[in-house]
Amino acid sequence: MVRRFSITRNSVLALVIIGDEILSGKVVDENLPFMIDRFSRAGYPPCEVRVIGDDVALISRTVRELMEHYSFVVTTGGVGPTHDDLTHAGVAAAFGVPLQANSDMLAFLSAAHNNRLTSGIRRMAMLPQGSEVIGREDGGWPIIRKRNCFMLPGLPRALQDKIPRLIALLPELTPAWDAAVYLDAEEVLFAEWLEQLQRTHTEVSIGSYPVSRNPEYKTRITVSAPYREPVVEVQHQIERFARDRHWYVRSDVPASRGSIAHGG
Repeated sequence: MVRRFSITRNSVLALVIIGDEILSGKVVDENLPFMIDRFSRAGYPPCEVRVIGDDVALISRTVRELMEHYSFVVTTGGVGPTHDDLTHAGVAAAFGVPLQANSDMLAFLSAAHNNRLTSGIRRMAMLPQGSEVIGREDGGWPIIRKRNCFMLPGLPRALQDKIPRLIALLPELTPAWDAAVYLDAEEVLFAEWLEQLQRTHTEVSIGSYPVSRNPEYKTRITVSAPYREPVVEVQHQIERFARDRHWYVRSDVPASRGSIAHGG
């Protein structure tokens, strides 16, 4: 049975996109927006994202640094059969363990390739020692886990169907609540007031974003928190402040990220 995790630090997540082809622009990354959406709806909005190249030392350093600060690290890309697929080696180095042929991964690859285990196919079974292969019985590419680091493929169709399975392994969290207020005013006019509001309401996260070329409003202010009540309270304060100055345009109704439909 695949075990679930307990959180030993704050419930935070970091993502690592790996691939020279992403950095060079040869391939447009489709995975990051998808992962941000799905993880956020599950209560795990990513706190940091890094895009790095195919280099063992760089992968190792990046994963090691992120593991020091975040509860979970998810990597995408660099798990194929070619010479530049170096994610497994980089993660192994980050944990200070060797690469080792994994029997579960070999079984998956053997079934997927009709028992034709070429050197390139066998290369994909060389995983950081002590890794767990999760979901191989589903038929699609499995999730490779080494402690709090999950290694996923870069091919979007192979990655996307594994995200729900990965989320199911994490401790269940309440998705955050979000609201927004739209103002017909430039940020400079209320920046100090908004800073004071944030200082007195540390339980919420307040963001201010200028909007150009919109005839309806000039600024969108967002309010986020783990629970609905403080979001509603702060949103109402912003609305009253804006109405008193004839800046108020409209607001979005507070909604839980987990209840927002994003096309599946």
